[in-house]
Amino acid sequence: MAFTASVISTKEWDARPPRQWAGETRPQYIIIHHTATPNPPNDVSRGTLTGAKTFTRSIQTAHVDGFGWIDSGHNFLNTTGGYLLEGRHGSLNAIKRGRSIRSSHAGSNKGNESPGIENEGTFTTYQMNAKQWDSLVELCASICSTTKISPDNIRGHRDFSPTQCPGDWLYNQLPRLRQDVRQRLGTSFIEVLREGDTGPRVKELQQILNAQGFKAGPIDGIFGEGTEDAVISFQKFHGLDADGLVGPATWKVLERVSKSPEPPTDTDSGTPTAPDTTPGGSTPLGSQTPFTQVQLLDTYKYYRELPHQTQAIQWLQAQLPQATLVEFSQKWRNQPSDPFLPLQEGSVGPEVKQAQELLQQKGFDPGPADGIYGAKTKAAVIAFQRSKGMTADGIVGAVTWPVLNLA
Repeated sequence: MAFTASVISTKEWDARPPRQWAGETRPQYIIIHHTATPNPPNDVSRGTLTGAKTFTRSIQTAHVDGFGWIDSGHNFLNTTGGYLLEGRHGSLNAIKRGRSIRSSHAGSNKGNESPGIENEGTFTTYQMNAKQWDSLVELCASICSTTKISPDNIRGHRDFSPTQCPGDWLYNQLPRLRQDVRQRLGTSFIEVLREGDTGPRVKELQQILNAQGFKAGPIDGIFGEGTEDAVISFQKFHGLDADGLVGPATWKVLERVSKSPEPPTDTDSGTPTAPDTTPGGSTPLGSQTPFTQVQLLDTYKYYRELPHQTQAIQWLQAQLPQATLVEFSQKWRNQPSDPFLPLQEGSVGPEVKQAQELLQQKGFDPGPADGIYGAKTKAAVIAFQRSKGMTADGIVGAVTWPVLNLA
């Protein structure tokens, strides 16, 4: 299921510019609020589109001028007429890409990393009308679909800070909301494990990771930072997208390796060691990549153009069987790739110079195009990323490079 909810963007409701752009996050929850404003027939928006836009502008003014925040505190607003409006700038675009925009709605750092939905009204005892309920379900289902957040992780504001929000009636309706969202998603929804999840499936994940030499920490069924770090290492080791999320592709490899003999490990580091690559015992191309070689190749990508690089690559080539090098060349020499990515502060070389020239062409000042990725180049990259609604991390990676390189 794609993002199907109809959301009025900040541009469409004529939002004022934010004081500064907030960064992107990897969300874990959907957090439900109420605005604690009058219910129908005295609701602020009066159930109309014009009223919805006026209401959300007044909220932004209160949050910026009254609270001193950089923008609207919430990510989305659901009015009594069932109109959905984007709150903090960038929220809609980020959610559609599986991310969120850091906001100010939850009263805690953890909660502010996940999208917050304000629902117009005071739901202490008052019951939400059907139109507003349906729009809430549709928005939650769309967010779950694009971010792979489980409906079980739809929470109330009071779960993150001491407050009565979202009102006793709405809070008590969260089990129903989760069920309705799950039904809306149907069988197309694929749940993904991530930091913050708990349960037997996480425990199974930790058991496999530890057995394979990737230190996930105690097998406690709690997906914490240690487990996430182990997942990322596992994904890098097996050539997967190293995002720390355990979806179908990662599970497939986990289940395959769990049925294979455990790899030898370095008793000091606890990390998997390279299989034998000597003649007669070499690892054929396409099987598990030796971990030490992956580390060396990553080093080459990051430190190319630095002193002793030629000697390092010559040494690396000497460690591999000639047959493997020939097979690698035949298999991959015509394949497109971006071996120099990511570019970040400290990188040097012709690719950095190319990025600097592209930034200059687009009106961003990285300083002289000297092939040295310094603080001024990083600032220019951040400005460019913000102008495109991207994650403003100052790193030219697989997402930023194609956009920067557009004619």
